[in-house]
Amino acid sequence: MTTRKTWLAWLQVVLVLLFLYSLVLVFAGGVARSMFSAFGFGPSDAINTDEVRDYLELPFMVLGAVMAGWTFMMLQIVRGPLRDGAAWALPALTRSLVLWFVLDTGMSLVLGFPAHALFNIPFAIALAIPLARLRSTT
Repeated sequence: MTTRKTWLAWLQVVLVLLFLYSLVLVFAGGVARSMFSAFGFGPSDAINTDEVRDYLELPFMVLGAVMAGWTFMMLQIVRGPLRDGAAWALPALTRSLVLWFVLDTGMSLVLGFPAHALFNIPFAIALAIPLARLRSTT
């Protein structure tokens, strides 16, 4: 039987990995640009110039900074209030995840980037499984 402690550890591992990914976006813009291009999120050939690539480092860095803040805050909630059984912690984390997934995935689909919507699914699953299991342990 998997314990509450196991699900908390799983959640922490996923959040640390997301935190590290977000730091790559902030501090290694060229790497981030290459990763995003490999997944089909880079600029189209018609506008793929040095100037556009340089400019795109800014949104990658901003995205990384926002993600770093979000995941760091979530990690602190998991390591404190959620671990200690605060009633508000699990719903707050779950709602935050759902809001991100609906907005980010929905926007990706509306704007015609289904690959990005698919890219969100592993992240959502990796976070949703321990959150759902923690819900059943309370």
